[in-house]
Amino acid sequence: MGLGLLAALPQALTAQVRDPQGFVSALVLALIPYSVWALLAPLVLMTFRRVSREAPLEARTGGWLIALGGGFVLAHAVLLALGLSVLESWSARGLAFTDGLRRLLLERGVLGSFEYLLFLAAWATLGAFRRARERELGESRLAARLAEARLDALRAQLDPHFLFNTLNAVVSLVRQTRNTEAEDALVELSSLLRASLDGRNEQGIALSEELDLVRRYLGIEQLRFGSRLRFHLEAAPETLGARVPMLILQPLVENAIKHGTSRRAARGNIWVHTLRRGDRLVLEVRDDGPGLDTGSPPGTGIGVANTRERIQQLHGEGYGVTLEDAPGGGALARVELPFQVSTVGLLPQGRAANG
Repeated sequence: MGLGLLAALPQALTAQVRDPQGFVSALVLALIPYSVWALLAPLVLMTFRRVSREAPLEARTGGWLIALGGGFVLAHAVLLALGLSVLESWSARGLAFTDGLRRLLLERGVLGSFEYLLFLAAWATLGAFRRARERELGESRLAARLAEARLDALRAQLDPHFLFNTLNAVVSLVRQTRNTEAEDALVELSSLLRASLDGRNEQGIALSEELDLVRRYLGIEQLRFGSRLRFHLEAAPETLGARVPMLILQPLVENAIKHGTSRRAARGNIWVHTLRRGDRLVLEVRDDGPGLDTGSPPGTGIGVANTRERIQQLHGEGYGVTLEDAPGGGALARVELPFQVSTVGLLPQGRAANG
């Protein structure tokens, strides 16, 4: 009807030039053919759907629809003739209905066919856009499912690795007949496993809760190393409500103990520091060990590599983990994440140290 109005306006304006009172009547008469198409539209669309079955137009279905167009053009002419015979008083003017219909077919046959083909082209174009959008949405859903499956695989790889290393620490205590400390370590381990299982399906947890898990893990390791390990948790208050993937820091802390504290005869230190830089959350884990091994690429261990892959699966290539030698000695692991506020309840957290 909108296109019909655009086509009818020039005719009505031309009629107004001849007769200032004839604009409305000329506009109404010019709109009648398009009004008839509007009445036929539901039937036309139903035919399009039945013939094509919502599939892309092919040569066979397109040929059928074009052939059926002849019937719709004839139906359009018949309905138009019925309307005009009343409005233009054909019988009073001595014009028979069959003669008026024949005249309309001659005058509007080609134009009606063109209008039908425009209708068909518009429907096919909209259908192609709809199918393309559905295909795009389907691909997006598939990509999301693949990413989720990848994250589940990474998480399944991380948890046994974490459990294996923690149990090694407990076994070491048992072998040293430090049974009371081994019992304390198992209690802490059960708390860590419970938290891990409870949050397995969560998209993320508050940084305050992640730091509490790190504190528990460091407590287990401190039972193993005793006075040789000292850790420092330094969290900026504005970062405690940030959302982070669960167990994102534990592999880095474990890596710092393995390559830092365990290689020192004297006491070693682990620092965990969090801060906000604009729209990014920065998490740093530093040790005062010998630094990075020069013979192997940094960050190729399962824990660090797994953490890097998890972050990139969640947030893309712009975020991740970097490893470098820390100023003054030791190694520094830095995690960069988008700063997102967690909806999970917060635990009171701040600056903590243990020795």
